Amino acid sequence: MEKTKKKIPLPPEETDSEEWLVTYSDIMTLLMTFFVLLFSMSTIDPVKIEQFGEAMGKELGVKTSERTGRVSLAQIDRDVKEIVNEENLNEYVEVTHSYRGVTISIVADILFTRGSAELNPRVYSILNKFIPKIQNSIYQIAVEGHTDSDPIHSDKYPSNWELSAARASQVVNYYISQGIDPERFRAIGFAHTRPKKPNTSPENKSQNRRVEITFLAIS
Repeated sequence: MEKTKKKIPLPPEETDSEEWLVTYSDIMTLLMTFFVLLFSMSTIDPVKIEQFGEAMGKELGVKTSERTGRVSLAQIDRDVKEIVNEENLNEYVEVTHSYRGVTISIVADILFTRGSAELNPRVYSILNKFIPKIQNSIYQIAVEGHTDSDPIHSDKYPSNWELSAARASQVVNYYISQGIDPERFRAIGFAHTRPKKPNTSPENKSQNRRVEITFLAIS
């Protein structure tokens, strides 16, 4: 009598119900590689990074401010540019962003008379426009004075170093007088060492004479 042959059970057929995970992981790996490559090739701009994060958050239905609980540098950049446009200040004020943060650059000729560090009272209204943004943010604020290359020799300001530092300090003192915490600020004078343009014409020199207010990404 023949023995009944036992059937060896075959392994269950693999299903492709989870094959999408392989494709998904490949895509994530490629994206990570792409952003690491960008990171290695460029200077980090925190505003651009936040703008990217906000765009991704928008796609997911989540606002960046809701995730972080603070006003982002990207939001400050947008708001300050809107203020400058609405108040028609583009001739005197420029807003830029870089790895350092968001910078408001104000032509010094409307803030001070030549060779002086006394604030012109007419510019208080311009400086006041940015007070809410400073108060509602958590960032340290750097106020930097810049001059052109023309030397100055006076009893009060022996050189452009003293003049640029005094101008930065005057802007800081004004904001402190408006109730902003003095620990938020740092005042720096760069004299003529960081020109925006070559000091080869009166127009260029006028742009180099400036005060910059920067919301610092890194304190």
